Amino acid sequence: MKVLAVLLLLAAGAAPCLWDSDTLDTELRGLPDAFDLVTGRWHRHSDAYYRERVRRLGGKVNATLAELDDLAVAHEHLGERAQAIEVMQQKAALLAKQPDREHQYRYLANLGTFYAHDGNYPAALVELKKAVALNPAAHFGRENFQIALIEYAAAAKAEPALWAQRSFLRHADYYLGCGFLRSLVEEEHDGNRELDWDRAYEAIGGMLRFGGREGPELYRSLGELFLVKEHLNLAWWAFRHAIERGHPAQEQLLGNLRYIEKHWQEAEAVHLVKATGVRAPSEVEYAAIRASADRWLATFHELETAAIERGEDVSGDVALRQLLAEADRRVPRPSTPRWWSGPELVVGGTAVILALWGFDKWRRRRRMAASGSPGGTTRLTQV
Repeated sequence: MKVLAVLLLLAAGAAPCLWDSDTLDTELRGLPDAFDLVTGRWHRHSDAYYRERVRRLGGKVNATLAELDDLAVAHEHLGERAQAIEVMQQKAALLAKQPDREHQYRYLANLGTFYAHDGNYPAALVELKKAVALNPAAHFGRENFQIALIEYAAAAKAEPALWAQRSFLRHADYYLGCGFLRSLVEEEHDGNRELDWDRAYEAIGGMLRFGGREGPELYRSLGELFLVKEHLNLAWWAFRHAIERGHPAQEQLLGNLRYIEKHWQEAEAVHLVKATGVRAPSEVEYAAIRASADRWLATFHELETAAIERGEDVSGDVALRQLLAEADRRVPRPSTPRWWSGPELVVGGTAVILALWGFDKWRRRRRMAASGSPGGTTRLTQV
């Protein structure tokens, strides 16, 4: 039963984005700050929000195509998947009478998502590939990554050892480069498909933000993407969050954390941490910031629920901003380490890489001098 529960949790993360009236507005706001994304301090609507939507639309006789999306997605968020699929059947009947290309796409995308959340990957892929063929640019072209994730989840369901062997990005044959990530890859083959980093980040972040579920594989993949950019701290947080959410590749992910920590220890050895203020995160810090993020989200849910019970309409952007601002006031953002500010992250990360490269070169020369070996070219340390 425990293995089944883990597989279902992973399946929940292996899904494309849901489509309802909130989707476009939320997408236009963009993804949360990268640190908020990996620590969980970003809003998801409460059950009360979706129950109110079901109450308002469930009994409506002449619901529009858009309202049927809203109703189906509300059922899905409440865990009522059978009802969600039934609403999509109603939408299919209405589309037969009122053809609409955009809503045909949304119908296919939502139905495929519901199937994916249910672990029915073959059916999900059929619907989602139809959706992408109909609208390749939907969700800013992210759904190719989302389909790759579902294909990976289907393969791992048949061969569970795959979870530990490679991430979905590597399974999809993307080249993730050398550097820090290379030392964490056991396979000789590193992919032939060129990775568009920005699009991959939007896709994975979008699946977390808009997919209706948080899957541990999404956090692992974020960690790999951050390593591609050599953002060690963000990678550490993403891998740690994947572990917290029960990813089956626990041993490999813990190894990733230890490897990153090893390089921070080497940075300390050359006094780089003291010079720049850039330092490694700790388990204590992780627990505190994750707990704060959970308190913030619980507070937002309480505020939203109370507003709905007072009869207020919380679906608009102004109402949402007010609720978020009040949640921020009640649960202030923890002071983040000095490493987390944009310019310092880039400059500090680059300084760490250069210093470690120099330290590695110096160490190699000392070893060669001690052994009497002739000097030679020195490769950038594999970090």
